[in-house]
Amino acid sequence: MHVVVLVPDIHDRPTGGNIYNRRIAAALAERATVEVVPWAPEEAPKPPVEGGPDTIVVDSLLVQHADALRALRGTCPEASLILLAHYLHCIDPRERASGAADAERALLPLFDGAITTSPFARRALIDEGMGATRVKAVPPGLDPTYRETVPRRYATGAPELLTVANLLPGKGLPTFVETLGRLSEEAWRWTLVGDDALDPAFADDLRARIRASSIADRVALAGVIPPANMPTRYDRTDVFVLPSRFETCSMATREAMARGLPVVGYAVGGLPDNLGDADAGLLASPDRPDALADALRTLLTNPARRRRMGRAARERSRAFPTWPEAGDRFGTALEDVATSAQAST
Repeated sequence: MHVVVLVPDIHDRPTGGNIYNRRIAAALAERATVEVVPWAPEEAPKPPVEGGPDTIVVDSLLVQHADALRALRGTCPEASLILLAHYLHCIDPRERASGAADAERALLPLFDGAITTSPFARRALIDEGMGATRVKAVPPGLDPTYRETVPRRYATGAPELLTVANLLPGKGLPTFVETLGRLSEEAWRWTLVGDDALDPAFADDLRARIRASSIADRVALAGVIPPANMPTRYDRTDVFVLPSRFETCSMATREAMARGLPVVGYAVGGLPDNLGDADAGLLASPDRPDALADALRTLLTNPARRRRMGRAARERSRAFPTWPEAGDRFGTALEDVATSAQAST
């Protein structure tokens, strides 16, 4: 099998989607010929695909370039065209009525199928009209270091809160600063790990908002931390917090769970899929303004419950695949989708 993976021109930035693409491509190379090809259609409208691949995987950030993708379909009519759906407006409950969502819906029939990163997103794409046999969920993998022994957490000093999210508008960070302000009577420290280069203006505004707040001395912006150092960062934390109002999956949440951290976030998108039936955290209703603050307060004031939920998170994470396993599942999904598409033509 010859697979071309078309990725956006920000493919080298440390986003969850980009990390997933790189790790899946590396693992998939064990069973197929794989080319990862960056593409900026606004600069190079001609599809950068040569050699007649069997399968072309398209990162969903490229879906905004409808004409270029239609040209790609015409250039490679025999190849299976598979959408890798990290994020789409049409599966985000906040954006389903938007013009961007309508444009995506118009383009979905161009693809032979889709692979996404959570059962939630698979269900959402089926609801959008993609056939169930043509949509597969392949969640991200874990590095072996996340399986190593987790150090014991002792309830000494202020609890450490950690958020791993790039500094972008969709991550709910400004509102979370306000949430933390409502918890100023509790003991805590918050560290935010994430890239500030994707939207510098937003990052500057967030920094200014934090400096002007009453909690500035309890907040640390750590920037980008190398992946090899992240397990240690999780191990120095008591609670993982993700204030996004939508996530297709959240690789960072799965990593935090594997290091024995309880999760606090919103019950949206693919986050409930990560926790499953495990009592591994508190997911708040996105419709209640104080719900996230209430959930955090519950864990900040109850060390025993934090530890109990952390153990449940760790146990739940044992079901998460390794990257080689995820790559193998991805390859099988590509074959199954192609077979299903051929059977219906």
